[in-house]
Amino acid sequence: MRIYAKVKSIGKRKPVLELQPFDITSAETLHELITQIVKHNVKSFNTEKPFSTYLLEEDIEAAYEQGKVGFKHKYNDAKQSEQAAIAEALLAFEDGIYKVLHGERELTKLDEPLHLQADDIFTFIKLTMLSGRLY
Repeated sequence: MRIYAKVKSIGKRKPVLELQPFDITSAETLHELITQIVKHNVKSFNTEKPFSTYLLEEDIEAAYEQGKVGFKHKYNDAKQSEQAAIAEALLAFEDGIYKVLHGERELTKLDEPLHLQADDIFTFIKLTMLSGRLY
């Protein structure tokens, strides 16, 4: 089944990234959904091909619009642990670092049952912690 995820980060100029498709098996709970998405992302990260050593003009223009031009060089070639990434993602949800919406409905518990349908959209909102001083 194909679902879509979009990521928002509060306080960014462009808060919405494009929809990212995920092919998943059935997920009965939010815990299972997060686990499958993290597994997919870790697998993609660990098998990613090396980047080219040059930038095309359109790559530079697109990166300029985003605010950072670079080669996207990976400085650490170590493979990431799938289980550690899953544990980190679940802990971050429990700690309130990000929120998850299924359509317009907020999901608040990891063991909350999901009723998935093809082409459902899940929104992950990363919350920004504010800190500062009063002058």
